[in-house]
Amino acid sequence: MSTPLQTLRVIATYFISITIWSLFNIHGFALTLRQASGHVAAQWRALRRGVAYDETFAVQLPFHGRWKVFNGGVTRQTSHSWSLISQRYAYDFVIVDEATGLTYRGDPRQPANYLAFGQPVLAAADGVVVAVRNNIRDDPRAGTGWIDITTPDLRGNYVVIKHHEHAYSLYAHLQQGSVCVAPGTPVRAGQPIGACGNSGHSSEPHLHFQLQDRADFFTAVGLPIAFRHVLRSDRNGTACLAHGFIQRDQTVEPAQADCPVQTVETVAVAKPTIGEFFGGIVTFGLVILGLFAIIARIIEAVI
Repeated sequence: MSTPLQTLRVIATYFISITIWSLFNIHGFALTLRQASGHVAAQWRALRRGVAYDETFAVQLPFHGRWKVFNGGVTRQTSHSWSLISQRYAYDFVIVDEATGLTYRGDPRQPANYLAFGQPVLAAADGVVVAVRNNIRDDPRAGTGWIDITTPDLRGNYVVIKHHEHAYSLYAHLQQGSVCVAPGTPVRAGQPIGACGNSGHSSEPHLHFQLQDRADFFTAVGLPIAFRHVLRSDRNGTACLAHGFIQRDQTVEPAQADCPVQTVETVAVAKPTIGEFFGGIVTFGLVILGLFAIIARIIEAVI
């Protein structure tokens, strides 16, 4: 188990490396601006038009076997990133060794030693592939909090699938070269689409999974993900979800079709507030001012 000091060091290292990526990687600089501006645009669209969310739509888990919800949930307290509207209801999944409670065996700095690395990632529902990326390296380091500052995309390798007009699923940080579908390809629920990797902004091999209302990650509004036929376990016991939700620190696995008692849950999508919208504008302004101020100082020092 990590000590509080070790955890703090990993978190600090993570944010330091993201800052370096945003400032000194041309792709990082562009995507930081795109993410900040897209966040404001998505908030404004949600405020004006509301959020199109089909409460009846449910998906299966995007993997085989038993995984742990490392991050994510449908409340502010459990959210992956509540302040980022596209990732508000996202999830990060890992595999844990039940004997040790660890996500790896051997040297934690080696991505291949993580139990999730290379595991198949599956389409969560029927749909059509609309976007993929497959050529980004897996960061050769893991477990330190340091992300790959050379990566051209924070998502790493990814697949986006359209399920219906306002429901798109995103699978990110996939293993380089593992994506086995192409744009325009129809897929069925449970079909392999790639493998879990350590590409992009990944502190260790894991699957980032989210549902969004449009294909573009940067201008999308994140949607709550209802799961079907899932065994959900935590300190309160195990529940079989016919249609329900999961959250951080729970373990989940596909349920058998003959699950005796099935739980059905509902949740309302949280729309952005006026305060959050203006907060997004302020953040966007600070990002622009901060980035350009630092660049100006660098140019001044060089000249």
